Amino acid sequence: MYKFLALISLSILLVIYSGCERVQKIVTPQQEETLKIGFVVAGERVTYPNGAEMAVTEINQRGGLLGTQVELIGHINKEAIPEVSVQIAEQLIVEEKIIALIGPNRSSHAVEVGPIAQQYGIPMVTTTATNPNVTNAGNFVFMASFTDSFQGAVMAQFAKSDLGTSTAAIITRSGDLYTEGISEFFARNFSELGGDIAAHEFYEGGTSDFTAQLTNIAATKPDVLFTSGFVQDISLITQQARAIPLRNADGEPTIFLGADSWDSELLFNNEDAEIEGSFFSGHFSADTNEPNARAFVDTYEATYESTPTGGVAVSYDAVKLLFEAVERAGSLDPEEIRKQLAATENYIGATRVASYDENRHPTKSAVIFTIKDGQKQFHKQIDP
Repeated sequence: MYKFLALISLSILLVIYSGCERVQKIVTPQQEETLKIGFVVAGERVTYPNGAEMAVTEINQRGGLLGTQVELIGHINKEAIPEVSVQIAEQLIVEEKIIALIGPNRSSHAVEVGPIAQQYGIPMVTTTATNPNVTNAGNFVFMASFTDSFQGAVMAQFAKSDLGTSTAAIITRSGDLYTEGISEFFARNFSELGGDIAAHEFYEGGTSDFTAQLTNIAATKPDVLFTSGFVQDISLITQQARAIPLRNADGEPTIFLGADSWDSELLFNNEDAEIEGSFFSGHFSADTNEPNARAFVDTYEATYESTPTGGVAVSYDAVKLLFEAVERAGSLDPEEIRKQLAATENYIGATRVASYDENRHPTKSAVIFTIKDGQKQFHKQIDP
């Protein structure tokens, strides 16, 4: 078996300063003649580039893209400042002359980066950015993940039908496109299904004490609590909710629900998080038996000695979707690549994309996980 890291290692680690903003830049080994692909990830999702690298290694082992080796130029914007992601994207387009941009992973970043890709006519495929507005910039911007309109409907239907609940409360991190959007979609769908949104509380980023919001929620005795926030928020919210304790009208513990932001080892390895028995939606399950996805998982585990999360899988697929579009186009012309991305049908990689709609949103499935013994377990797949 080949050694992936020997072929496309993260060999250069640079630190770029923009004022007080630090961005880590990762580049693959320089080659004489390469096609450059940009990759942007924000926050602590530092394993996401692994999926993109796997896709690049595969194409290079086959002789490259249209006969030319591919070089992945990736940036990790750890501080997760949208303006930094915008600066990185423009630098990649103008200075590095990339042929396409993969990412960002956060909706609040992707919606700002999209206009840059559209302005320069550079194909852009986001990774785990799920808010449907991320493609509003124009026809060069595509999503590799499902949308929050689908994800929110999936979790609302699951709460109402599978769990048999009738009341829900929501706690949302305010000021973020993703967190506010997924809460809105969940609430709308749960209500349309006949459920009652008993409470909807908000908090600011950086909050560590959620007592006031959770006390208000506890008074409504909801069957489920949908938590729309990031990993650092979820661990604190669940811990404090259980301490209150948060219970339904029958005196049973309220069930915690979440979305794809829950899919992180940072959460599962946090001993303070009270997430046992919770459910959340995600992009991909490593327990799959689908041949292409199984091959992806086996290669990833052999290479990185860890199990890929949904974000890693979608990062891999975003790059593969681009490569397949280029190969169908038989050209590096951006407009031809864009047309072929839009014409994608029955893509099968780590995840599947049946097709793209007029808004460049993919038709694809979601997975629901439960948490047992502190680890996520596949519960069911929801098809569109």
